[in-house]
Amino acid sequence: MRKLILLLLSLFVFSSTISYAETFKKAFTIKIDGVITGYTHKYISLALNKAEKNKGVLIIKLDTPGGLLGATRNIVQTILESETPVITYVSPQGARAGSAGSFIVLASHYAAMSEGSNIGAAHPVSFTGEDIKGDMAEKIVNDTVAFIKSIAEKRNRNAEVAAKMVTESLSLTASQALEKNIVNSVVNSEELLLKKAADKLNISENVNIKQLKPTTLQKTAFFLSDPNVLVLLLMIGVLAVILEFKMPGTLIFAGVGAVAIILFLFGINIIPINFLSLLLVIAGFGLLVAEMFIPSFGLLTLASIVSMVFGLYLMFDRQGNMGIHVSVWLILSLVIGVVAVAAVIGRLILKDFKRKPAAGMDNLIGMKGRVMAFGNGSGKVFVNGEIWNFLSDEELAENEEVVITGYDNMTLTAGKKDKGGSVG
Repeated sequence: MRKLILLLLSLFVFSSTISYAETFKKAFTIKIDGVITGYTHKYISLALNKAEKNKGVLIIKLDTPGGLLGATRNIVQTILESETPVITYVSPQGARAGSAGSFIVLASHYAAMSEGSNIGAAHPVSFTGEDIKGDMAEKIVNDTVAFIKSIAEKRNRNAEVAAKMVTESLSLTASQALEKNIVNSVVNSEELLLKKAADKLNISENVNIKQLKPTTLQKTAFFLSDPNVLVLLLMIGVLAVILEFKMPGTLIFAGVGAVAIILFLFGINIIPINFLSLLLVIAGFGLLVAEMFIPSFGLLTLASIVSMVFGLYLMFDRQGNMGIHVSVWLILSLVIGVVAVAAVIGRLILKDFKRKPAAGMDNLIGMKGRVMAFGNGSGKVFVNGEIWNFLSDEELAENEEVVITGYDNMTLTAGKKDKGGSVG
């Protein structure tokens, strides 16, 4: 009996130690509304350090399709080891904590979702975006299941339902997540969220909420961690290079293309890509260019479209990337736009190819020349490196610049009116 009493007392003491002794009067809020990357981990870590120094809680407003598994593990580890309370809030209404986001929600000290939001679908896939086959599949799935169950058990959440997010790609609405003990509450404002979490985390009634803003570098990194943005940059870069070859000299297209490709290369260091898919996209452009010169009755164009669609769709599907993909509507829009631009460029190339080259004296028309001598409506003009006899009904002076307007036999006609051309 005495041992039983001592055991109950020890359990009471232990349970009392896990509650927060101090009252938190400050709340710091950050917003994560993109893919989870290494920069996301750094951003959360810095915000958590600030909340800890100021004795406040940290609210993570989350809206993510997924992210990198390695970065997600780091974020989960940071939250689990934090003595500062972390509240994850899937917000605004209609937001999602997809794939990698599910792990972050489960790891937080208090989890909430807004109405209309959803959570789940954390099944790992291969680099082709399909289910992994064979022994490797069992190994990766088992490891991911163990990871998500250990998080759920740590926070006293439903480990079995959490495991189904991995094994069955289970996705839950906000009300379902609350019912199945995945989150603590469903609310539509930060103020109500803090009231709901007050007792559990010992938060003051008059808590001060402060929004933490990302730095310029962090904003740039978040911008480039959007797969749709990276695909747009790739397409702009390649098209700009093609246009520069078609219309050389201005360097405008070359500059735009270089900036777009550099940003794309910076972005794929944030989100790893499937390089096989990148080769498919480049091959698609190559087939379009080939169509301009080789009559294939549309077969090369069709092969180009198929190559680009598959390349763009699988661009970010690789092991370690969870829930990262390019919008299907963006892919279709880009392919239609690229084909349209290629058709215009092809038409211009065809016109250039069919245009008869100017030869002989026809080549002189439009060129600028310099008067060497002139009197009584006739004289000599230096044009295109040669001296020609010319006629003009205008009064011209020596060394005056003129434009060649025509010819009669071996005599040119010229005038003062500047019609463009090159100086001979």
